[in-house]
Amino acid sequence: MTVDVQPLDPASASERVLSDYFTMRAACVAADTPEDPPLTYETSIGRLRTPPLEDGLCRFWVGHVDGRLAGSLKLALPEGENAGIASIEINVHPELRCRGTGTELLRLAMREVRETGRGTVLGFPMKPGSAGLRWATNLGFEVTHSMVLQVLLTATTPAGLWEAPAPEGYRLVHWTGATPGHLVDSYALARQAIQDAPMGQLSYRETVWTPERVRETDRELVDAGTEQRVVAAVHEATDEVVGTHVIHNFPHRPEVGYVHDTSVLATHRGHGLGLAVKAAMMRRLGEERPDLERICTTTATTNNHMIAINRALGYRTARTLNWVETPTERLAANLAALPQGRGR
Repeated sequence: MTVDVQPLDPASASERVLSDYFTMRAACVAADTPEDPPLTYETSIGRLRTPPLEDGLCRFWVGHVDGRLAGSLKLALPEGENAGIASIEINVHPELRCRGTGTELLRLAMREVRETGRGTVLGFPMKPGSAGLRWATNLGFEVTHSMVLQVLLTATTPAGLWEAPAPEGYRLVHWTGATPGHLVDSYALARQAIQDAPMGQLSYRETVWTPERVRETDRELVDAGTEQRVVAAVHEATDEVVGTHVIHNFPHRPEVGYVHDTSVLATHRGHGLGLAVKAAMMRRLGEERPDLERICTTTATTNNHMIAINRALGYRTARTLNWVETPTERLAANLAALPQGRGR
């Protein structure tokens, strides 16, 4: 069966193409993550047009089978600390799987991956035991990190769970948007503490936070229309930020908040600051953003401490997800050895 692969420009694509893309993606969500709310057109196309800042340059392709949009591929080329990685996300309509659409999309994208000189291909996180994970494993991808997605439903979570004051010797401050100038230096240092988070064998690296990176990210979020909310723990004795909790809200999904980072400097751990900043964020959102229906966060499956904090606040585990990756040249060789028309 022939798969017609074409590039997709989200900014200039016709309404017909975007509608077909949404139909495919909505079917994937319904089949693969039925625990999630149904995907909306606004969320699907908004995410397509405004990928996360950390993805860097993104390129897209779609594959058609017998004139029907059967699948899509997103290639993300991050920069900075992740300039050696190419990140791949493939989706195939459940009714059209096992006909080679995903494989043909991947073959085409690999040409660009190799041209960029990136040595590692990172796959989008997938459920353990899923058909997508089996397909990736057969192509030589290996699981390098596992995490849990936890979700807090604001309407059904007792607000009393969020009564956790700052410990003695600390105060909590909050802001929306740009970081206050007098806190930028210590805030960057506190966010850098996320480097201690367990990441398994994953090649992807967390952002290296500097004051300049903080200011740059603040500007980029505004340009993208993303709302950033921060609760920070300030050490009274030094007047410096020592803990942070950051949530992003995207214009294409206004009802959901996404936890971006929660970090506490090692020298200030053990005082309950993580719980305090997270609880304060929920109190604040209840007052200022009652329209938020759910808050989503991901945590390494080995990070039992943070998982327990989230549960105490009302988060519930939605699913486990595995990150996979493979050396670029290994993947290229495995694809070359695979007969045409075989695969996902």
